[in-house]
Amino acid sequence: MATSVIEICNNALIDLGEEAIASLADNTKAARLCNQRWPAVRDAVLRAHPWNCAAREAQLAASANNAGWQYQSAYPLPADCLRVLAVCSGGAAVEEWEVQAGAVLCDETGALDIAYIARLDDPRLYDPLLCEALTARLSATLAYPITASTGLAQAFWSAYADKLREARGVDAREASPPAAPSSTTWLAAKLGR
Repeated sequence: MATSVIEICNNALIDLGEEAIASLADNTKAARLCNQRWPAVRDAVLRAHPWNCAAREAQLAASANNAGWQYQSAYPLPADCLRVLAVCSGGAAVEEWEVQAGAVLCDETGALDIAYIARLDDPRLYDPLLCEALTARLSATLAYPITASTGLAQAFWSAYADKLREARGVDAREASPPAAPSSTTWLAAKLGR
């Protein structure tokens, strides 16, 4: 598990055969690239998978602004929200909703409860597999600007995809399995009712 952004960046740089940096403010090409690319890489990796370590819940109030023509209500998302996982109202899942312009749009009128993936700035909170996925994606992102090797970049993109697959399997085993549909629901679907 990483203890700092610098540690994750240095892991990526070392994988690319580069010297480690002491700070994102170092006056080196590697440090400047890490400083520029880190926030987007972090957010993309967090958004790409429902990481348990980044999962949060919040209750949202409807906005006074109009939601548009498709939905009745807009619920502004928390500032740290990168991905909405579930939307509930009154303890039941909301069937139709979508995220647009930083808000959940739906036809509900009361408070909404959401589960979401939050932007985590502190690497000490990261799951070890998240650290590995971040390192692999950062290596893939930096490979061409640092080494001019498209083959190396492709290899790290493959490594990143492998890390996400591994994380999906591990994270899936850290929660109760989803409830099976009741036989009456299945039968109704089968009979077209």
